[in-house]
Amino acid sequence: MMNTIIGNEREIIKLLRTAGCCHRCCLRFIGSRETNYYEDPLLALEKLEYLDKSDIVNTPCTVCLGILQDELFQSAIQKTSEEIIRGNYDCDTFTVALTIPVLILLRERSLQIYLSQSLKLSDEAFRELKLQTQSIKEIWKLLAVPKIENLTNKIGEAQKVTSVFLVDIFFSHSRDEEECVALLKKCNAEKKSGNSRHKNREISYSRKNVESTLDTLNDDQFVDNCTIPPTSVENFATIDKVNCAHSSLFIGGRYNKLSRNLCQTPWFINGERKMETSVQELLCDPILKHVQADSMKFLSSGREDVDVRMLNNGRPFAVELLNPRITKFPEGFEKLVMDINKNSEIVQITSNLKLLSKLDLKKLKEGENEKTKNYRAFCICKPNENTSDLINKLNDLKNLEIVQKTPIRVLHRRPLASRIRMIHSIRAQLIKSEELEKFSVELKNLEGNELFVVDVKTQAGTYVKEFVHSDFGRTVPSLCSLLQTDVDIIALDVTGINLNWP
Repeated sequence: MMNTIIGNEREIIKLLRTAGCCHRCCLRFIGSRETNYYEDPLLALEKLEYLDKSDIVNTPCTVCLGILQDELFQSAIQKTSEEIIRGNYDCDTFTVALTIPVLILLRERSLQIYLSQSLKLSDEAFRELKLQTQSIKEIWKLLAVPKIENLTNKIGEAQKVTSVFLVDIFFSHSRDEEECVALLKKCNAEKKSGNSRHKNREISYSRKNVESTLDTLNDDQFVDNCTIPPTSVENFATIDKVNCAHSSLFIGGRYNKLSRNLCQTPWFINGERKMETSVQELLCDPILKHVQADSMKFLSSGREDVDVRMLNNGRPFAVELLNPRITKFPEGFEKLVMDINKNSEIVQITSNLKLLSKLDLKKLKEGENEKTKNYRAFCICKPNENTSDLINKLNDLKNLEIVQKTPIRVLHRRPLASRIRMIHSIRAQLIKSEELEKFSVELKNLEGNELFVVDVKTQAGTYVKEFVHSDFGRTVPSLCSLLQTDVDIIALDVTGINLNWP
């Protein structure tokens, strides 16, 4: 019994060539880590006196299926480089990821067992053989990445330092499903005979299923279910596709919404668009175009209703830009902000845009529940003899706790619940109807009612409209109960999102 494979490389390579392995796979199985050996494997094997120069390989390798052989190897490098250049990404680095046929796992293990049987390896020597076999993916990257660098003028990053620009290369082979399903059927038949729970189980061909099946088989079971050594293949593997993708870029700032007739995101009912545009489109479409991304996701610290304005320092928002081509902004975003504000009178960016970190996004998310908000509500009420005094008394209220049942207007999309919210402060005053114009509020007829404006500072998540009119008594207390009369809201503005962001 052979106790070590060291010193028996010539015999191993002879067996591998007999089984139909290419020269690079021969080097992999003997554990070679010399890059220059893989560049010209036949020359290396000749110098090592393992093979002579007449040993030419013209058929697909039985284990790598041609992925490490020159013809397919060069074709993959060329196609990958072309896709990177075509994508026109400004990122200086890239990371390559390979997806290879799962059939290769089957065949590699079959060859290892074949070597062990042929050489009568001890258990320790067999474990050594498995450990020293170099990964097809790593050898491919070792050889290919420098060549891709030369063709694209980008730097390939090592596995432990992953670039934000990922290049996925997918290889496939015509025998992949056939051989893997054959293994799954045999293993499934054994399970059915031994366990009634598996009798009606369907065979599902997938990479995950094949990998998990291989993990459950010991070497003796593998030998019973697979061909040792693997049979030759007629066709080389093929390059299915090369996908290039940059990780998401996040850009954020603050915006004002100056219209009382504008939704925050595109609004559709039964497939029919209800409004011509939205805050999201007015803000994000120019940003999307600027960075040449595939698509985007709009994020904001809460949202205002269609008929509510967002004033003063604005609402914090972020845009996730998926697969952006432009990620460097040496001149910043000043011109982009100017263009957005110039092209829209109803949505304006109030701060400069900035690139966001994960910490920035975390703060934005956490701020949804932790922040306080300022509102200005324009209200109308039926006066009584105490109205003026009661309105003045509102100014003395601090940290008023209210209970709100889910408003009727949002019950279709939110669960019924009672929520405790805090009104931190209230400032109220009576106003005249002619003053409404300067607040962009219209009211045709007072009909003997009183007008007043209320500025409130609230806990995030407070339904301010319902705090005003009580929502048929579903908010307690409300301005209706505090003023002892019917109160309704004419218009509402958000005047502050109290969050230190971005």
